[in-house]
Amino acid sequence: MPIIHRGFDLSAFQLSDETLELIRKRDELEERHREYRMVNADCARQYIDDSHGRTTRDYYVPALRKADKELREQEMQAVADGRPLPDRDEYLAEVRSRGKEYERVEPALARAVEQAESAVTDAIAKELPELARQGFEQSERALKQYRAAITKAEAARAQLAGSVSRFLWATTAGELTRPKWRGFSGALGEEVNAWRTTSDGRLTFESAKDLGLIDPYRGNGLSSETSSQRLRKMPSDNRC
Repeated sequence: MPIIHRGFDLSAFQLSDETLELIRKRDELEERHREYRMVNADCARQYIDDSHGRTTRDYYVPALRKADKELREQEMQAVADGRPLPDRDEYLAEVRSRGKEYERVEPALARAVEQAESAVTDAIAKELPELARQGFEQSERALKQYRAAITKAEAARAQLAGSVSRFLWATTAGELTRPKWRGFSGALGEEVNAWRTTSDGRLTFESAKDLGLIDPYRGNGLSSETSSQRLRKMPSDNRC
């Protein structure tokens, strides 16, 4: 589970048990606050905009507005049936009670979250020298791993270059040894982009063009000479 503080992931650090406990309590409070606001969203004040789109000090509470609308419907039905009107204060008492509770609990939870966040910040600030040391050591290890991976990648690319070169040499009877089309300059690694095969082990049409086996303007990228003729004419150091 990620450990986030002010938008930064601290999961890779080895934090102290005390700091981890403070973070756990903060996260718990944040979840309680979020859930409370979600469950009681109809008790939150909704401020009204004026005709210019500016927020005014006037507001309404959705739960109270809904209850008042339902009460008016019951009052209308009672009058139509000749029955006494329902008691307004009694009908709205529960909704008003929820609203008053929300006005107290929500800000209290918000303040508790702020206090918990402040405690986490102070705890992390004390650990910054140690966290910097950890970051330094992690960077050193990562650099060694990166260099080792690059060395392996370069060796693999060189192996691919040699393999593709042998394939082209054999396929073209020595006319090609490196990819020829689409701006390939012969730099190491271009074979990675040029060599592509299908699921059944065949060279793709696009790959054949990139390798220079097919000239998109002439249909193929080879001379009209036979394989034996090309081999006989091939210089001792043939590079295309």
